[in-house]
Amino acid sequence: MIARWPGGTVVALVLLLAGPLAAEPPAWTVDPANSRLAFAARQGGQSIEGAFTRWTARIRFDPADLAGSSVEVLVDLASVVTGDPNRDKQAQAAEFFDTARTPQARYRTLAFEPKGGDLFEVAAELSLKGVTRALRHPARIRIDGARATASGEVSLRRRDFGFGSGVFDSEQILGPEIRVRFEVEASRS
Repeated sequence: MIARWPGGTVVALVLLLAGPLAAEPPAWTVDPANSRLAFAARQGGQSIEGAFTRWTARIRFDPADLAGSSVEVLVDLASVVTGDPNRDKQAQAAEFFDTARTPQARYRTLAFEPKGGDLFEVAAELSLKGVTRALRHPARIRIDGARATASGEVSLRRRDFGFGSGVFDSEQILGPEIRVRFEVEASRS
């Protein structure tokens, strides 16, 4: 039997005692025309640069609520462009992104640590080619009213993800690191 009180049930009393529900940080929508997810690597002594043309991001961010803030990015690996169609096709092969087996990469933040001003240290994880690794990297995040920008760079050890395997495993053919850069503009949803 549920006890009835004047003006409501026990459920209403519990809701009143629980207080207001915590609000989530605001959601942000990426402006794809002004955002870029790019990378650079060394191949045969030359710098190779590329980008991904298809990726999505779910962003909830508030510098006053870093514990509740989060970012998740899903990257369509088949959207890789390097300026050379043959290299783009080769990048999708099993030795590199292996898009037939793992068509997406997933980046997910775990924590944000303020470093002063608009600089943050980000703890995150990246899942690529069936491997998930922890990352730490700086990010500069600026909020101006309903607009925000974020930028940063992280270096990945390619062998951690089985990237550049087989005949491409030699560091004389493919350098040990891949630098990933992001520049994001977003508006409050």
